[in-house]
Amino acid sequence: MGFPEDEATGDYATMIAQAEAAVEALRDTYREQLVNDVAELEKVWARFEGGAPTEEALTELHSIAHNIKGQGGSFGYDLVTTIGASFCDYLRGGSRVSPDERNIVHMHIRMLKTVSENNISGDGGETGRRIAEKLSALTGRSAT
Repeated sequence: MGFPEDEATGDYATMIAQAEAAVEALRDTYREQLVNDVAELEKVWARFEGGAPTEEALTELHSIAHNIKGQGGSFGYDLVTTIGASFCDYLRGGSRVSPDERNIVHMHIRMLKTVSENNISGDGGETGRRIAEKLSALTGRSAT
């Protein structure tokens, strides 16, 4: 059921169309930001692996992952939000210093890089489902 056409409805339709166009224009900007965020995650990871203080590195990784989680869905990258949420939850769960825990931290970064490099948008379809399931299995947390 639509609204009857009148002057106000026409204005709303125009405003909605303009807002949708603005979000679409920002999508490319977001994609560039995602590439930069993933590169920053990799830099922090390299410092972490090189012996940087654990708490400092994990806090920095969490901050970047939190931004990624918050922005992805707004620009049509729901899988990025899913991975970012898993990453944030996992980082909040402990010190993450054992080899297995470090591997899971690194897996999140690698998955974000894969999504970014392949420009996987939306929920990622079958690939996205497999990524979410893998991270869920690794972290012991629900993929939803």
